[in-house]
Amino acid sequence: MKISLSSKISNFSQKLIYSAFYYVIYLNKNLLFITENMAKSVIIYNIIYQTGSDMLRKICTAAVFTVVTSVNANAGGGMDHSSHSAVAGKSGSGVHFFGRLYVGYDQKATGSANSVDSIRDNGLKSRLGIKFKENLGGLTMLGHAEWKFDIADGWATSDSKNCSTDANGSSPCQTIELHVGHLGFMTPLGYLGMGSYETPYKTMGMYDHNMDTAIGMNGHGATSKTAFGIAGTWDSGIMYSGKVGPFEIAYLRGMGENANNNNVAKNDYSFGIRTENLLLAGLELGVARTFDKSGGADGESNDKIFASYKVMPGLGVFYTIEDLEIGTTSATGFTNGEGDIETFGAHYTMGMHNIQVVYATGDSREVAANEDYRTLGLSNRMQLSKSTDITIGYIRQGMQGSGNAVRTYGLGITHSF
Repeated sequence: MKISLSSKISNFSQKLIYSAFYYVIYLNKNLLFITENMAKSVIIYNIIYQTGSDMLRKICTAAVFTVVTSVNANAGGGMDHSSHSAVAGKSGSGVHFFGRLYVGYDQKATGSANSVDSIRDNGLKSRLGIKFKENLGGLTMLGHAEWKFDIADGWATSDSKNCSTDANGSSPCQTIELHVGHLGFMTPLGYLGMGSYETPYKTMGMYDHNMDTAIGMNGHGATSKTAFGIAGTWDSGIMYSGKVGPFEIAYLRGMGENANNNNVAKNDYSFGIRTENLLLAGLELGVARTFDKSGGADGESNDKIFASYKVMPGLGVFYTIEDLEIGTTSATGFTNGEGDIETFGAHYTMGMHNIQVVYATGDSREVAANEDYRTLGLSNRMQLSKSTDITIGYIRQGMQGSGNAVRTYGLGITHSF
């Protein structure tokens, strides 16, 4: 299903929004509080107006008017930039070391070929890291560095790279590899930092409990993958995140121009906006986008709409739809990277068991139904303690055309510290 894009916001609408900012600032007695939120709103609105899709512009416009008419808007805040990292707990101050060890057994079969058994951490879920924060008066400095590795075969890379030979000098194998690393400041207007980050496209609306494992959704077509998809981790970027009323905003922009050392180019960007409990208690809604400046004549983008809802204690459902333009067949499974992925899922917790059920469809826009597929996954994460869990699962991507189906059984053990 194609995500529709409408016409541009007019200059008159933009002027009207600025007028609303100054009008509210002038009338409201609590000038300092409102000014802080208005400044934040102006920054965020300009980011979206200059770089976002028409769909994101309209959503932001609605968000801005919600804030300027609300006396109870919350200032400051921001997203947790390690939301999918190995952090076991949050420290109050100073330096905090953390980590996670993972190893799994999986059996994978493609088409009619014999299945392949492996004991590995192919997605590099194992991590070691350090983080800190320091109070600087009106600012708080935040630091985070995290490395990933495979405790089973010793190489911080996927099995697609042959690390037993010397034939990969252009892409050398390493035993440990940086996942993310950044320094920044928490200010009254939100967080601002630079370094390497997981993209808002990844961290917002990422519902897969099995991410970075052999039974992960992104490895079987249930979500996108690569740096411009759900697996997005970008080098040499500047990150801003903050909260405006009930809305959480995050914006990451590539700044590096060295093609040999950066996985994204300068002026590539990733953007996300989400809210929860706004329309209904337990309901999360949001949109996200990544943009590749080098794609096509005017650049190419991936867009995602996501939602989740807590139906009852222990039961939650989620939904995502992605409109993909960036990438190659190997990156997305679609010719020229173009297609749509629609995903439905549920999480059910009962005692120590956390069950995940996923159903997804892939729709190619280039080669009729030859590349269309359906994915079905089922897993159970058993929480043995606060720090240790065992996961068993099965996931299958079945092609509707002439392609080969992929099915994987997996069992994994995780310990966080």
